[in-house]
Amino acid sequence: MVTFLFTTLLSLINIGSTVAFNAISSMATNALLSTYIISITCLLIRRFGGPPLPPRRWSLGILGLPINLIAVAFLCWIWVFCFFPQTTPVTAATMNWNVVINGGIMICSLVYYFVKGKKRYVAPVTLVKRDL
Repeated sequence: MVTFLFTTLLSLINIGSTVAFNAISSMATNALLSTYIISITCLLIRRFGGPPLPPRRWSLGILGLPINLIAVAFLCWIWVFCFFPQTTPVTAATMNWNVVINGGIMICSLVYYFVKGKKRYVAPVTLVKRDL
């Protein structure tokens, strides 16, 4: 019921403003690319400067690092182009407002993390029983 309620409320945005509905619905692509960029970058930072990665079921071997670097470069390239407007000349109605939405979500997320989340967050790794 909660999913149905949120879906219905988001669909009602289309009645008021098609621009707002398109901005919110296309945000999924930017959010997905953002999560890939953040997670692969964290993995790369750990590989370069942190302790060794824990054992895993499968590995890309020596090709893992180049594949991750190429993936981040490609994702960043595509991520930037996702914020470009689709038509010219750019007006308020044809502007791609995803950059504003994405920036607002990132700022709110960072503020929440440093104010409240940092104190309460429990990493999933601490909940997994290690077999050594």
